[in-house]
Amino acid sequence: MALIYAFEDEDGSWHGNPGRTYRGMGRATYATLTFCPGPAEPGADSSFAGQTLRVAVASIDEQVAGEIAYRLDNGTVHYATDEVDELLFGIDVHRLPISSWPPVVHHPVPAAPATPAEPDPTPLVLSWEVSDAGRHYTLTLTRGMVGPTVEVTGADTEGQLIAQLAGHLPGDDLSLVARVFLAAVANPGVSTRVPAARRPRSWSEQETAYVASRHRDGADAEAIAVELGRTANSIRYKLHALGLAPFPGPNTSRPPAPPRTPAYTMEDLRQVHSNSHRPWEPEDDERLARRAAEGASISELMEEFGRNHGAITSRLARVQPPVAPSPPPAAP
Repeated sequence: MALIYAFEDEDGSWHGNPGRTYRGMGRATYATLTFCPGPAEPGADSSFAGQTLRVAVASIDEQVAGEIAYRLDNGTVHYATDEVDELLFGIDVHRLPISSWPPVVHHPVPAAPATPAEPDPTPLVLSWEVSDAGRHYTLTLTRGMVGPTVEVTGADTEGQLIAQLAGHLPGDDLSLVARVFLAAVANPGVSTRVPAARRPRSWSEQETAYVASRHRDGADAEAIAVELGRTANSIRYKLHALGLAPFPGPNTSRPPAPPRTPAYTMEDLRQVHSNSHRPWEPEDDERLARRAAEGASISELMEEFGRNHGAITSRLARVQPPVAPSPPPAAP
């Protein structure tokens, strides 16, 4: 499947993975995408809103497409990688009520309703189109009073019908069926069970405050990610949103993060905390639990065990019930 795997903004900076070579990757082609969401539309707060982006498209075997179909300025429609979706719409893109950009919605004009007004029987018709390698496919979803109907038609460059598939789908199962098709493309000739979709976690106020505090303490994104059970990339995006770090990516034109002086070598770290990054032994765990039960403070435990704040609090969470202060609980 041909995917958008990188794009160039109007400042001339590339985002995504412009220099990466994927397995089974075809020749890249380039087109433009006008990304101008309205004030109340998804993507309105994106760093790239209001720009015309130059996108790189290529057939990639090892990547599964994201959830949004993009209609480029030349009329072709392509999905993108998850990373491109998140760059344009944010890390909570999976929660947004959007499956195409810009949305293609057709509302046939209904006849004037009788009095008293009857339920509008006019179906809502949505359609998506994609062209590649001399073939043009259209997916039409009709939501009527008897339930949704899905139809897929394919045509060649002469306009001759080469494929047709139609049927009914219950409820909102279109995304499930789409994931099955994508799994078949990604694993041709192999039967497999499609894993459940990712459910991004929202950020609680306590987690946000904790990230800012640990960043000011000199902790890097990887350490904070371990302490909160998140990915390092999500920590970098949150720090950028808080104005505490540069935009995570190859764009160096953005303002640098406020200066700080973390320890970059193990020797530097152990000058501050003598046991930094050393393995915990069973007797260490027993002594830590005992000292905490005796009422020792986090500062006292840091001094006694030669470890930093995050190491002590995360280890306490393993050897006994949570002891304050500790990383805030993950949002439900």
